[in-house]
Amino acid sequence: MKKVMTVLMIISLLFGLIGCDLTLNPNTKGENIEPFERLFDDSRVKTLRVIITEEKWQELDTAMIDYFVRWGHYRTDYMVEADLEFEDDLGKVTIERIGFRTRGNTSRDRIQNDQGEPQLQHFKLSFHEDYTEDIAKRTAFELEEIDLKFNHNYDETYLTEKFSLDLMRSFGVHAAHTTLVKLLITIGDDTYDYGIYTAFEPIDDNFIKRRFSKAESDGNLYKSLWQNFGPANLGPITNQRAIGIKNESTNYRPTYDLKTNKFEEDYRNLESLIDNLNSLSGDDLTNYMKDNFEIDLFLRYLAISALLGNPDDYRAMANNYFLYQNSESQKWMVIPYDYDHGMGQGWNGEGLFNNWSIGFDIYDWANVNAKLTGNPNYPHILVDHLLSVPEFQLTYETYLAELINPVNTFFTVDAFMALYNAQKTLYDGSQASSIMNMPFGLREVIAYIQDKTTDIQSQLTYYQTNPTERG
Repeated sequence: MKKVMTVLMIISLLFGLIGCDLTLNPNTKGENIEPFERLFDDSRVKTLRVIITEEKWQELDTAMIDYFVRWGHYRTDYMVEADLEFEDDLGKVTIERIGFRTRGNTSRDRIQNDQGEPQLQHFKLSFHEDYTEDIAKRTAFELEEIDLKFNHNYDETYLTEKFSLDLMRSFGVHAAHTTLVKLLITIGDDTYDYGIYTAFEPIDDNFIKRRFSKAESDGNLYKSLWQNFGPANLGPITNQRAIGIKNESTNYRPTYDLKTNKFEEDYRNLESLIDNLNSLSGDDLTNYMKDNFEIDLFLRYLAISALLGNPDDYRAMANNYFLYQNSESQKWMVIPYDYDHGMGQGWNGEGLFNNWSIGFDIYDWANVNAKLTGNPNYPHILVDHLLSVPEFQLTYETYLAELINPVNTFFTVDAFMALYNAQKTLYDGSQASSIMNMPFGLREVIAYIQDKTTDIQSQLTYYQTNPTERG
């Protein structure tokens, strides 16, 4: 009887906590605050409020100005202390003493203008800054950090990047979870409504551990993007500093930026991959890639990228992806990120893509690097080789066919509209008085999906009847 009463009391206590507001400070070292699923639940309205003193806000702005004076851009990782309130229909959670900074590459700017008015920026929230020993290694929503992006393309749907990354995950490509949130920032006594932001699961060691076993998740992870040493096309390394660990204090930004196992600073495996990709050819290269590279994942990624028409990815620009080497299989894989362009909006590739990539050949893709570097034959070794092999050509076309097949609900109008209607119902109208106050709309996205699907189907039919024309 006592055991029964104890169980009933515990159950009553748990129900009593549902909907309660929680304030967490200090937090036990290594503690997690709230489950991953609560943040990335797309069925609920979620509001994030960053609370920061006027002094800390000005400190961050001053640090960014100083960095610009020294280096000519605002890409500093300078972080200041703030608090965070997370609220949904289950209640409010306050997380004290987080780190707060801006993020972004070419899009980054100051947090306020010369008149002191806040400006829309991308932000990073960090839960494991060492402000006190108590919060070292702390996580929230099973994350060490949250990345926040505003709708800088003024995409009426608010959903291009979310739809793109959701599509990748549903088709077996490792990509980040995302969700829409409302962002408020309280600076001193004043609160500013920034509107609808997209929250991202960062691609870091937790990302890897969430997807792979312990034996598989101890490999090197590199962020690969066009930085000081040129595009990340995996071409021959002409400067050894192209591989390294970013040091923003000295403006050192390697093309391949090591994100895990930093204490070891062992780049030999990546150097070996790049050397073999560029020294081998024909069947030797094919066999090497079969043994050392996750080809199937990459072909899935290529098929999705052809549908999305993003000119800022590996294939067009040798940019915006992570490389990870599975520590058990020793195979490398590509993990894509940054898909705010595409689907008929955003940057169109400097005029190289006509009609947002609709009508572009699935084998003869636009080469942004060729234009930007002046080299008309600028290579993208992974695509150049894999899509020249008949076996992989057929797999690539099979994946394109699967993606546009309406039965599968991947790249379809119905799939997009289901996401759009759900998020519009949750968030539309809430941004009317925000800094980003654009209402939801469909722009030309439906026509894009329909026209792209027709275009791809026509090309697949052509190559099935003219197989020698592939590649």
